Amino acid sequence: MHRRPIAVAGDWHGNLGWARNVVQSAAAQGVQTILQLGDFGALWPGRGKGRFEARLNYYLQQANIQLIFIGGNHDNWADLEKLPVGKDGLAPLLSNIKYLPRPGRTIVHGLVVGALGGAFSIDYQYRTEGRDWWANEEPSRNDLEGLVNGGLLDLLLTHDVPSGINLDSAFDLPEDIIALANRTRDLLTEAVSRTRPTIVFCGHWHQRATGLINFDDGGTTSVEVLDMDGARFGNAVLVRGGPAGADVEELPVHHR
Repeated sequence: MHRRPIAVAGDWHGNLGWARNVVQSAAAQGVQTILQLGDFGALWPGRGKGRFEARLNYYLQQANIQLIFIGGNHDNWADLEKLPVGKDGLAPLLSNIKYLPRPGRTIVHGLVVGALGGAFSIDYQYRTEGRDWWANEEPSRNDLEGLVNGGLLDLLLTHDVPSGINLDSAFDLPEDIIALANRTRDLLTEAVSRTRPTIVFCGHWHQRATGLINFDDGGTTSVEVLDMDGARFGNAVLVRGGPAGADVEELPVHHR
């Protein structure tokens, strides 16, 4: 069965110019759906109510692209969790922008796509609750069970990276902070082992990396870690094919 390519993008941080570039680059490849992995920037306090979302929605309309995003640690969880979810598993924000809740699942071009967004903010002590930090930023055990109860997945979207995947961190982090961050990473590894997606897409650590999770029965899940806004090669990829033979290739983001 022929499927149009799906674009997947890492952190955008409310960077409208960069988001526009990704949308236009994806449109040039025939993409009709972009999956965005959190730290998206919607509903951010003090940024100008709805400005980022409204302008991005216009670019998406012009390109005939639907964007589905999940929550990151630097997203407004208080407002995200209030959004009503439709029968398709998505919460509409605007006509071409929809939120995939935590936990949640939907169907994209015939693929079962699950979400377990959020992460631990390593800089939480420098942030203010309700303004740029939310106490429920991390996925919980209940979130994990909610995801698993829906059955197996083709793709899993997370913000943080499952444990066991090597990262070249630019941060010299204290051991206690690493331990706190690993709570989510370990939870995600369990989510992968229990839902068996073909590919996990994640961001959060502002770098491009790949890895493989091996299971005792010989099965595997590929892990694709995407870079942040500004990374022309590494912030966005194309996914072609179905669950049994999905190929991932870089989407060069052209600056306008």
